[in-house]
This record gives sequence, structure tokens and C-alpha cells, in this order.
Amino acid sequence: MTFLRKTLALSAVLAVAVALFGSLATTASAQSPPFSAYGTGAADGDAIAILAGSTECATATADASGQWGPVQLDAAVGDCVFAAGDTISFSLNGTVAEQTETWAVGGAPANAATGTVLTVAAVADPVAAPAPADTGNAGLAQSTSTSSIATLLLAAFAVVVVAGGRVASRMR
Repeated sequence: MTFLRKTLALSAVLAVAVALFGSLATTASAQSPPFSAYGTGAADGDAIAILAGSTECATATADASGQWGPVQLDAAVGDCVFAAGDTISFSLNGTVAEQTETWAVGGAPANAATGTVLTVAAVADPVAAPAPADTGNAGLAQSTSTSSIATLLLAAFAVVVVAGGRVASRMR
């Protein structure tokens, strides 16, 4: 009977250990291939930003031949999370480009030969601001002379100061 009890106790301990360590084990999953963003037609040194909405996910710089990338975009890159069918947009030197791509597992630009050729919309010349209107004094009362009341108050203040000084000097 003692042997049976020891065997049952050992079996119970092993079962608990297997359950605990089994819950801590992780499963390995195959990682899906990333989307590969690249392009041509940029000028040497152009800064390309890859965006998810308005969030910048990655950057690239064009080389002397105008090529940029490849930039590998996994399903999660920094603050960006992509799912199949999501739109990838680009900015060229800080201006949002007209071209977009669709993210897919193992995807690439629609034109595999040239990649994404980025262009930005022409910016219209800014319209000059109109000259400010002549507002004059904007309703303020015009007065070039000193108010007689202000002069009288200033004179009264001067008399009080002088009288106060004389009173203070007599007290010594």
C-alpha cells in the first residue's frame, strides 16, 4: 500500500509539472513574408517615407540612379499594422505622393520592373495676401491736447507730495 501511495503522489506531482510547464511553452509559427516596397525615378538624395494613413512606418533614400528601397514591410512595423488589402501611401521629400500600393503577404509594387514611381501633385502658386485696410484710429477718440482734469489731478498730487514732505521734515 505504501508503494501505491508513493507512486500516486509522484504521478500527481508529474501531472502538475507537465500542466504548469506546458502552459508556459510557446508554439513556433512560420512568419509570413513581408511586402517589399521599392521604386525608381526619384532624384539622388530624395527622402521617401512609407505611410499607413498618416503614420510614418519606414523611410528610404534614393541613390544616384534614382532607385530607392527595397524596404521590407512586415504585418507590424513600428506603430504601423498592416493586413491584406490595406493601402500603403508614400511621401516624397515631405509631400504626400499620388501613388499608393496595396499591402499583401509577400507583396510587391504592381509594376515589378520599375517599382513605385512617385510623383507629387503640382502646387499652385500661393495667392498674395491683400493689403491691409486703412483702419485709421479704429474708433478711438482723437485728442491732441492734454485733458484739463488730468492736469489738475497731477497738480493736486504734486501739492500733496510736497506738503507731506514738509510735514515729515518737521516731525524730526
